Amino acid sequence: MMQLVLAALFTVLFFVWLILPLPGQVYLKLLGMLGSALGVTSMVLSYRAEEKNKK
Repeated sequence: MMQLVLAALFTVLFFVWLILPLPGQVYLKLLGMLGSALGVTSMVLSYRAEEKNKK
């Protein structure tokens, strides 16, 4: 469940980051980094859950 929430947040932040037209702003870089971190965290949680299910 948590990985779905993180993936949804990642998707929203990614599209906001793509749509906002002001390049070079610090907050846009932070949005991009935050979105990437959420995406990676979601994938790690999914991987851990899959490994847990295998055992």
